[in-house]
Amino acid sequence: MHSLRWHTPPERERGTEQAECFSSVELRLPARSSELKRARECVSEAATEFNFDPKASYEFVFAVNEAVTNAIKHGSPDRDGTIGLSIDAEGDSLVCSVFDCGPFVAPTTQADMKSDEGGRGFAFMSALTDDLELSVEPDATVVRLRKRRTAGALVRNA
Repeated sequence: MHSLRWHTPPERERGTEQAECFSSVELRLPARSSELKRARECVSEAATEFNFDPKASYEFVFAVNEAVTNAIKHGSPDRDGTIGLSIDAEGDSLVCSVFDCGPFVAPTTQADMKSDEGGRGFAFMSALTDDLELSVEPDATVVRLRKRRTAGALVRNA
């Protein structure tokens, strides 16, 4: 189960009209493709609460879905059979980390974008986020995705 944790910025405590800010979410998912919907719903909720516009929210959810799909299909779950997903607010960005307990295995061939069904996840993640970081250890792989909120988002939604 996931939980959203909130904090109230100091500006709001002083009586200004700034909206509350999203803080973080932690989620453990069974390493099954049936859990992709749950991951997407969690990320969508976080993006909405962080005041992403609909396009940015869709792009972030799509990119995270690709990372979770890769962790499920190609990664290794922990001993409880789960992979991890965390979402944190860092300034004007949401950062999602997807992690599993397996080593990263690089694709052996370049995907044909017109005919191959798989092999395009990293290209999508990179195109739909502002930053993509891959951290590889012998017993863990972490994909970290960063998406910035547009400058007018807080003003429109406050």
